[in-house]
Amino acid sequence: MKNLLLVLVLLFCGIYIVEAQIRMKTPEGKYVLLFNNGTWKYEEKIKLEEIKDIVPLNTKEVVAKEINLKDVLLEKQIVIKGESAKLSKFKDDLNTVKCDFQIISKDNKVVLKTDWKLMDEEGFRFFGFITKKSFLSFELSNGEIVILPYNGSFEPKEYIKYGFTIFSAELELNHDQIRKLQKGYILNSSMKWTRRTETYNVINPDYFIKELPKILK
Repeated sequence: MKNLLLVLVLLFCGIYIVEAQIRMKTPEGKYVLLFNNGTWKYEEKIKLEEIKDIVPLNTKEVVAKEINLKDVLLEKQIVIKGESAKLSKFKDDLNTVKCDFQIISKDNKVVLKTDWKLMDEEGFRFFGFITKKSFLSFELSNGEIVILPYNGSFEPKEYIKYGFTIFSAELELNHDQIRKLQKGYILNSSMKWTRRTETYNVINPDYFIKELPKILK
């Protein structure tokens, strides 16, 4: 009977993971605690001393610290620079992808401008556009993955005479992303273009750790 109830609860309930246990809300509004040994209990029938180990007692860790921003235009810096897996198939040299970052904080809005330079005079044929479906993702040293989606569509500028293509695009950083990006160094980065996704080396791994505090009051 308990096993049947557990299956029904899993199908129809909202699930909340709290450390090693699972806290679930039934359609009737009651809460059930599932334990590692397969047993469960209604939350209201459990004494406080029985659940104190799975309830966060330090509310400071639960409530995120408020972020206050100031208007700042930070300098442009190279953050990403590495070989393109696609370009490397056609070129032994001149196969790098470089990206400059610039943070702009104004009117409580934070924009990250990215200027991509691809060493191919017809970058569109390999990479396409940057659109709302495109995003940057970072693997941080603390194990977290941060994904930054772009705001709109941005076409490349191809410089046939000089043999490279420029993509200038921007995305907005929300408060949660700002918090996360300050907690670890960038180990690597991936970019989702419309025609492919590639991973690139990061030559400025502490960029966000150094730069984001400059926009905070």
